[in-house]
Amino acid sequence: MTPQESCQSAEAGLREAQQLLGPGTIDQCLVALAQVIEILEEVAAGNVRDWDPAIHLAFHRIRGTARDLQTQVAHGSNLIRGWMQLRFSAGYTRRGMPEYSEREAERFFEA
Repeated sequence: MTPQESCQSAEAGLREAQQLLGPGTIDQCLVALAQVIEILEEVAAGNVRDWDPAIHLAFHRIRGTARDLQTQVAHGSNLIRGWMQLRFSAGYTRRGMPEYSEREAERFFEA
């Protein structure tokens, strides 16, 4: 696979991960991300002199897509944290962080 084809495959894998990111498909999302990592490691191991200018543009697109995925993960994490705070909140710590009732939370989450 050429570096250009590898970058296209990595971009497609990141888009797939974005679509799979959800409670029921998180394992599939992780598999897609692992494949993207493998592809990018192969590209990075190659000779930079073999790359044409289109590769650099592809890397910018990959970076942008990865940033979008990072934002999506952060929003999901904040949503879950907010639900937990609404359900299990026992107030706030001195540092302003939410404090959870351990007895109540233990019933719903694994340790």
